[in-house]
Amino acid sequence: MGVSSLGEAFTVVMKRHGLTGAALARKLGVPQPWVSMVLSGKRDPGMARSADLLRRAGWELELVPSQEEDPVKRRRFLASAASVALIPSATQTNPYRDAAFVQLLADRLAHTEEQIGGAPLIREAMRHVHHIAPAVGEKDTGLQVAGSELARQAALVLHDTRHLDQAERVASLALALAVKAEDTRGQAHAYATLSLIRTYGVPNSRAAEYVRCGLALDGLDDATRAMLLVRLGRSLAVLPGQERPVRRALEKAQGLAGRLSPVDGAELMANSGIALSDCGLHSQGAVDLQAAVASVESRSPLLLGLYRARLTKSAIKARDLGAVAEGMSALAKIVPLVTSRRLTIHVGHILSSTLPWGRVQEIGEARDQLREISR
Repeated sequence: MGVSSLGEAFTVVMKRHGLTGAALARKLGVPQPWVSMVLSGKRDPGMARSADLLRRAGWELELVPSQEEDPVKRRRFLASAASVALIPSATQTNPYRDAAFVQLLADRLAHTEEQIGGAPLIREAMRHVHHIAPAVGEKDTGLQVAGSELARQAALVLHDTRHLDQAERVASLALALAVKAEDTRGQAHAYATLSLIRTYGVPNSRAAEYVRCGLALDGLDDATRAMLLVRLGRSLAVLPGQERPVRRALEKAQGLAGRLSPVDGAELMANSGIALSDCGLHSQGAVDLQAAVASVESRSPLLLGLYRARLTKSAIKARDLGAVAEGMSALAKIVPLVTSRRLTIHVGHILSSTLPWGRVQEIGEARDQLREISR
């Protein structure tokens, strides 16, 4: 049966099994609005992601030549290498003891959260944590490195859903695995994640202390050091009277930005913009946040929503009503695509902060649109 897109494939599955869009979404573990976007052709998650979703529904992609006289010559292919990697070998009774399998899970968890948000992934994330925790007591350093990254990604899911204490415990497991493996980069990223988690809540120095532990590690590469420095800036920005050390940390981080990948560069710019805005430097922060928005616009609905929300909140503080209305209108198109407690909180803040301007026509219309889509 030939299809040319994931949307067409979803339509075939729904008709064959008598499923509604909402029922298919539940079966796949994704938000219903995302399924609707795929069905209408407005989202294309790529071949590997498409293959993974269809496997959940009990189907498999088949690659066939567009012009082939002899059907017998058609060859079946699994849609992605992940399909093979996820099958335990005959001698591997527990695939969580396979470092390649565990790293694949970490990559998949990170990608899926960026696409749909953390809320639908809590059970999956905690199941992974349960299976990988015993690796702390093993001697397989490759497994511990991969397990550290899987635990860190699980902690980020919990952070997105605002289970902060639980997220900190899981991030501490990521740190313990990286320490056991003597993995400097893994330790640095675990410290950065712990700092991210503890930047929220009652302002204190705990988040900055985590970053300083990471910066004290020997042998950090430039990308990792830049990531830690910008995280230091964010952790200090929520404390009073820290503008100068925040600026120093951000300047050092941006001095290394030329050596970062596009993905890491976008994260650096976003965190820099948030830190500057938290210090009251809204116009400067907006420049960095706009650069981050442009970098993730076609890659991650979750990050796009979070960065857009931060940019809108910065515009509110700067009393730039045109930018506020534009930001709310943009958010209204993103919110239905993800299920994120973080984004929900940001939207709530934006709606309450703009209430005094509700009689301004462009603000009122944008508020109504965002409020309606957020119900």
